[in-house]
Amino acid sequence: MIVVGNFIDNLKCESFIDPETYRLRVRPIEGQGVPTNLLIECSSTERDAHPEGTIFITENVKVCKKKNGRIYLRAKDHKITKIKKV
Repeated sequence: MIVVGNFIDNLKCESFIDPETYRLRVRPIEGQGVPTNLLIECSSTERDAHPEGTIFITENVKVCKKKNGRIYLRAKDHKITKIKKV
């Protein structure tokens, strides 16, 4: 269950092109008990240095909520680490 303020450790995620903004974004990979429609706020430098479909891992993400009510995940220190390139 996703609860604002909770932390999730060692979450695998992937980069993808957001169809609404056409920007490269990062989301959780299926099968980890986390909705795959949540965006992960992370380093744009690291995210943009790799092609769409790159697999990353985040050591620690926090469940957060925007003022407009949207739930998202924020990587600790905005850090993601590439583990597999497509």
